[in-house]
Amino acid sequence: MRIYVIRHGLSEGNAAGVIQGFADSPLTDIGRSQAKLLGRYLLRENVSAEAIYSSPLKRAFETAEIIADELDPIPAVRPVRGLMEVDVGTLSGMSIEDAHARYPNGWSGDINKWLDFRIAGGEDFDGFFARVREAADEIIESWGDPLADRTFLFVTHAGVMRPLLKSLLIGEGDFMYFTFGNCCHVKIEYRDIQGGVRRVLSELIRIERVAGLMRDKVPGSDIEDPVSRKMG
Repeated sequence: MRIYVIRHGLSEGNAAGVIQGFADSPLTDIGRSQAKLLGRYLLRENVSAEAIYSSPLKRAFETAEIIADELDPIPAVRPVRGLMEVDVGTLSGMSIEDAHARYPNGWSGDINKWLDFRIAGGEDFDGFFARVREAADEIIESWGDPLADRTFLFVTHAGVMRPLLKSLLIGEGDFMYFTFGNCCHVKIEYRDIQGGVRRVLSELIRIERVAGLMRDKVPGSDIEDPVSRKMG
């Protein structure tokens, strides 16, 4: 089995440099170009997905639909509420600097665990990871044999990719050492090793690398995403 986990393309919130959370920020034109380029690359790599599981938030769902339209056959895009980004409460739409200024004592002592968003009416770190894990476990269970010759895609958010990868790989730790740019993708393979299942993270490819492989221009090469750089 092969699983591709993909972050959405550049959104209006990313371009504005603000924390998004549950905010339903659509893709920019650059984000749409990123998604289309990634879809073309996956088609070239003969990726034939049975289904795409996506966060229902616009920036992710639109990315999933654009990618799906480039594949052959076109897979169904299935919204999954458990794959939504962490709820940041009243910090939604705020810059990372303003968030630090408003809640200077609210950030976790563990630098890897961001802010306890409950102080802003959002989710705590552990509850967020549990929510994503439960959604992932339900989807994985529905697939049956993990060694079957099948391919699935997830399209979601930078924050969600950490607990999602942890669940798919049954990994230890919190995966906070990974950073995920817009439309980067991670490939996971389930392999039969001596009669057991080994879960392997075989690739983490950023959209810049995809553009190089496709001999294409990098969409949005002059745009920075400060929130992703500092939080994910």
